[in-house]
Amino acid sequence: MKTKAVVAIQRCDTYQKEELDAAMSVVCQHAHMPSVQGKRVLLKPNILSDAHPDKALTTRAEVLGSLIRYLTKEGAKEVLVGDSPGISGPNFTAKHSGIAQVCDQEGATWCDFNASYRMHSIPNVKNLQLPLPLILDEVDLVFSVAKMKTHQLMYATGAVKNLFGLVIGLHKSACHLKFPTRHSFARMLGGLYERIQPDWALMDAVVAMEGPGPAAGLPRHMGLLLSSNDLTALDAAQALIMGYNPHDIPLLKELLAKKLTLWDSLEEISYPLLHANDLVCSDYKRIEISRKRELLNLPIPLPFVRSMGLRKQKKEPKPLFDPLVCIGCGKCVEICPSHALHLDKHHKVVADYKACIRCYCCHEVCPVDAITIGKREA
Repeated sequence: MKTKAVVAIQRCDTYQKEELDAAMSVVCQHAHMPSVQGKRVLLKPNILSDAHPDKALTTRAEVLGSLIRYLTKEGAKEVLVGDSPGISGPNFTAKHSGIAQVCDQEGATWCDFNASYRMHSIPNVKNLQLPLPLILDEVDLVFSVAKMKTHQLMYATGAVKNLFGLVIGLHKSACHLKFPTRHSFARMLGGLYERIQPDWALMDAVVAMEGPGPAAGLPRHMGLLLSSNDLTALDAAQALIMGYNPHDIPLLKELLAKKLTLWDSLEEISYPLLHANDLVCSDYKRIEISRKRELLNLPIPLPFVRSMGLRKQKKEPKPLFDPLVCIGCGKCVEICPSHALHLDKHHKVVADYKACIRCYCCHEVCPVDAITIGKREA
C-alpha cells in the first residue's frame, strides 16, 4: 500500500520554550515521523547566511533546539546538525543565528560539511555530479528543518530547496550557471532530492519571510509550525498558505512529473490538524509568477530551447546595487557564477548585466541588504 502524504500544522505564536515544545510534540506525533529510537539523525536547518535571528533568514535556533529535545526524548542515539552556506570557509559554525549555541546546550553534534565529502551522480540530470557531505552515508535518518520564505528565483523556498545546502559551498554557485532558468534549476533540485531521499521535514513558520526573499525580505508573523513525512507535500502546503497555486511552483511541478511525491493531486494530502486551505494569507507579499509561454515541450532542438530559456531568464528583474549601502565586502563578487560582478577602485560593485543570469546569488549573500531586485523587463 502506498504511504500517504501527511502534513501536520499547529499554531505556535512565539518562540518561547514551553509553547514550542508543546507544538513540537503535536506535529511530530501527527506527521508520521519515523522512529528515531537508537538512530543517528541528521538535521539540516536553513542557514542561508549566519544572520541575526530577527532577520528571519534562518531556521530559528529555538525551533531546532525544541526538535533536538524531542528526538532525544524519543531515544535518538545521536542528533547531528549541519549546513554549508554558499560562502562558508572551513570550520564554519552558525554562531550569529544562535544555532551553534543551541547545539552545545542540547547535546547535538555540529557537522562541518566542508571537512569531508564525496561526489555523487545526480539522477535525471545528464553528466551532473555534486559534492555531498560524507555524513549522509553515516546517519540513519535525514530531516530537513526548513524556514517558510519566498525566493526570488524559485518563488518559494521550503523543505526540498533547503536540501541544496547539502551541496558543498561554492559548488552551489556553479549549479546556477549550468541551470540558469527556473525550470532547469528545478530539474537539478529534483534530481538532488531523489539522490538524498530525506525521511521527514519540519518547517519554522512562527515568523516567516515575505517579499524579496530569501535574503532581503521582511519578517512576517504566521504563528505556525508545520511537519510532514513528505517534503513535497510540506512545500505544497507552504505554497497554499502563501497564496500560491502549488502547480505554479516549478519545483513542485518537476517533483510531480518525476513521480517523486506521495501524492498525485492536492486532495490526496492529509491534514490531521489544521488544513492549509484554511490558512491562506491573501496579503502575503509574494514573488510575481511569470506567465510567459514555456518552450520546454515544443518540438524544437534542445540547444535552441536552452538558448531561448536563458534569454527569457535574462528578462527577469535585475539585481540593483546601492553604493551608499554597499560595504565593499566582495561576497557578491565571490559567489557570482557568471562573473558578472567586480569591485571598482572604490570597492563598489560594478555589474555587467549582459553576463548576469539573474540567479540572485548576490542578493542572497549580501550582509547589509545593499541589493534590491528591479522590475521585470519587457
